[in-house]
Amino acid sequence: MKRITDRIESNKRRLDQSALMMFVQDASVEPRRRFSFVPCMAPFVMGFSDVNKYALRDEGSQDPIQHLINVHSQEDDHHWGMYLKDLRTLGLNAQLDLNGALRLLWGDDRQKTRQTIYSLMGLIENTTPAVRMAVVEAIEATGDVAFTRFSALATEFEKSTGETLAYFGALHKDLESGHAMGTEDIEAKVSAIEMSPEMEREALGLVDQVFELFHRMFEEWMAYAQRQQPGAQSAVMPTVRMRTVNKSSAA
Repeated sequence: MKRITDRIESNKRRLDQSALMMFVQDASVEPRRRFSFVPCMAPFVMGFSDVNKYALRDEGSQDPIQHLINVHSQEDDHHWGMYLKDLRTLGLNAQLDLNGALRLLWGDDRQKTRQTIYSLMGLIENTTPAVRMAVVEAIEATGDVAFTRFSALATEFEKSTGETLAYFGALHKDLESGHAMGTEDIEAKVSAIEMSPEMEREALGLVDQVFELFHRMFEEWMAYAQRQQPGAQSAVMPTVRMRTVNKSSAA
């Protein structure tokens, strides 16, 4: 797995230099506005639960590597509840009718976000457990990049508002270690996985594809965030307005 691990680390460095990650760290923009991209994440956050349940997981397999993936997928398929909570805390749980919500989430502006979920399912289909684990490691690495930056911003947000974020804060970051989770000594077990040259080539290609999907999705989120900033032209899609949420209603 060393070549795969090295490729993942190289891709992580590039993803960390993306425009979205730079924007998240931009101290000239107040913390709440740096979270303005959050609503357009919804198709990915909710769809990722399905990736874990219906693509990664195979309860009928006796393969020990697949067992590790199954345990990981069970740990990772319910984080969306924290996301819904943070939408309220950030004041982004705006009042939209069903038509407006569907346009926001399934309009052309969310195409790359939705495609990420569909493509991940396609990449995972018909892979061997060893290659599938490489895909898991790549996905988790993207989360490590993003949530390292998100959690730092969440700390800024808490200092300025007194409100704690769950999905974007330390609670979730502690779960996004950059590796599959739920099993003791998981890093050593992943490192010990052996692959044939053909499997390794397949895994390396899939790792690159995973990161490319996330680059494109992050570009889409960044474009949305730019449209929400003061002075930006109104977007064609419904704009989710910032508003103050009463703490008692955010529970």
